[in-house]
Amino acid sequence: MSASREKKARQEFNASGAVDPKAAREAQERAKQRRSNWLYGGIAIVFVLVAAALLVWNSNVIQRGSAAVTVEGETYSAAEVSYFYHVAYNSIAQNQYASYYGLSTSTPLTQQSLSDMAKTLLGVSEDMTWDAYFKEAAKKSLIQITMLKKGAAEKGITWNDDMQKELDSTMDTLVSYAKSAGKSEGEYLKQLYGSNMTKKIFQGILKDTIIASHYQQDYIDSLQYTDEELQKYYEENKNSFDVANYEMITFNGAAASTKDADGNTVQPTEEESAAALQKAKDAANAALEQVKGGELLAKAAKDYEPIGTYSHPEAGTYSGNAATKWVFDESRQEGDTEIVENGTSIYLLVFHSRTRNDYNTVDVRHILFKVDTTGLDSKAEDYQAKLEELKAGKKQEAENALQAWKDGDATEDSFAALANELSDDTGSNTNGGLYKQVYKGQMVSEFNDWCFDESRKAGDTGIVANDATGGSYIGYHVMYFVGTDDPYWMVQVRKAMMNKAYSEWSANLVKDITATENSGMKYVG
Repeated sequence: MSASREKKARQEFNASGAVDPKAAREAQERAKQRRSNWLYGGIAIVFVLVAAALLVWNSNVIQRGSAAVTVEGETYSAAEVSYFYHVAYNSIAQNQYASYYGLSTSTPLTQQSLSDMAKTLLGVSEDMTWDAYFKEAAKKSLIQITMLKKGAAEKGITWNDDMQKELDSTMDTLVSYAKSAGKSEGEYLKQLYGSNMTKKIFQGILKDTIIASHYQQDYIDSLQYTDEELQKYYEENKNSFDVANYEMITFNGAAASTKDADGNTVQPTEEESAAALQKAKDAANAALEQVKGGELLAKAAKDYEPIGTYSHPEAGTYSGNAATKWVFDESRQEGDTEIVENGTSIYLLVFHSRTRNDYNTVDVRHILFKVDTTGLDSKAEDYQAKLEELKAGKKQEAENALQAWKDGDATEDSFAALANELSDDTGSNTNGGLYKQVYKGQMVSEFNDWCFDESRKAGDTGIVANDATGGSYIGYHVMYFVGTDDPYWMVQVRKAMMNKAYSEWSANLVKDITATENSGMKYVG
């Protein structure tokens, strides 16, 4: 299984929505209680048949197998639809910005409607409950899966050994995660994807998604562009790729609100708003005269704090606002100055240069030795001492690994093998620690600085530390410099062209395709 797909599988397991076990048990108890209230039957055979039917119902066989959705003649069960329902649910519930959506995890989804903010974020125009939204999301996923499978079949893409390895790896991950949770695989799947889910159904869904993803990748791999095509696309979309060096003072022309005697917010009057805006304009004009007189913008800005805020984007990008529209105008010349208004914001701008990212990206391999701080108490008196001890241990491991490589074949291939064996980076420890077409600022600063050192040459090795205790991790990277790659602007343009082509291809794939709901839809959720 590729590193990216393995990582995706882990994330899916971690982020998947769980049915509350307590609520599930209570529902089962209520079902049992209802069954105990059945009146005694008059004929023995009827009683036996009824009892057998209830036993089947209690096992969820009927619910999970009920036809819920049909797409292009292919019917999906309630359990299969529920899988995609839960995936959609968890993409919201487990999102770091979940609070913005206003989704409550303790209130039934059928009793919650999407807030205006949620509708804006999700691109939804009509009023609906969260339950209805997730059902619609599940149907869209099934439409896509169905058409991708159909396309794969037409292309002759069939199940193979590599796909089986991906499936086996994901199932191994399931076993590991279930064991950690103290559950069987079946229990764990029910917790993640609802009471109708079984291991067999889950494997079937995985097979569908793996085949679909291979068809997607087959299309992506077919997208090849010549240098001439890249240049043409760049010329037609320069603002999307160029960067500009300019200085700016942003003058705030908004009048501040006040508080009345009772603590209530009082909005500024029209006169106060007009006065504040004029004050900002006057300040901008005064600063402009200082700059025309030879004063540096950064120095002039100090005279207008706090109404004016100075900034100097050395590689600013086009955003479409009034300021960047002026900066990225084709007629711009070095030293141009201008005052640009945008509502209550007044910008004083000085233009220096505009260019594209002509520097070369790099290909690099690394072996990460990550310091595990999960067992440390940051408030304890001995925290720093224990942290330093852990860091020293990982640093020694990194040094030992580099020395072992030097004592061996000392080739790129031997480094790759060592990365697969030792690296803690799950994003690259199955492909020899390789990162291709790395651009400036993509990696942590120490990693970045080593890669883009002007003296760097193919075959260079070293150890860099990421010691930012406030960052995402602490650790040591054993580095191997493979070499330079395409200029970054070409990487950007190629990616943009591929994204555009894929979006159009994907949209055409599902165009005019609908999903029909069946009676089993009532068991979805």
